[in-house]
Amino acid sequence: MNGSLSSRATSAHRSKALAGALGLVLGWAGAHRLYLGWRFWWIYPVIAMPTMGLALATGGDAWFRHPGFLIAALVAVVAMLEAILICLTPDKKWDARHNPDSGIESNNRWAVVLIAIAALMLGTILLMSVLAIGLEGYVEATRTRTM
Repeated sequence: MNGSLSSRATSAHRSKALAGALGLVLGWAGAHRLYLGWRFWWIYPVIAMPTMGLALATGGDAWFRHPGFLIAALVAVVAMLEAILICLTPDKKWDARHNPDSGIESNNRWAVVLIAIAALMLGTILLMSVLAIGLEGYVEATRTRTM
């Protein structure tokens, strides 16, 4: 079989939809970066997991007010932003960057748009919640100092 896909393809094809979904669901663990072969994918879980563990271990009933939760949540928000950027990258640019030798052209349709919308909604909710909790703590701290 001369010219078959297996003889032409020299590297694996990386799906934009899968990379975006990994960024949405497991972005705090760097799964999308690992899938795309990025060098420092491990930084996300190294930051998010210990800080969240610290918040859960020492925060008590108000673990979500612990600074560790804020840091872990910001890692998740950054991952959701990356998921949006991944999903909204044009197919030709995606293939040039991540699939130059795969032999397959990306043809993404609605899946990446829906993943980007979900990442935008969830990221916005998480960011607004973290900001509200952080500002509430700041106001409470300044109020007790002035009294």
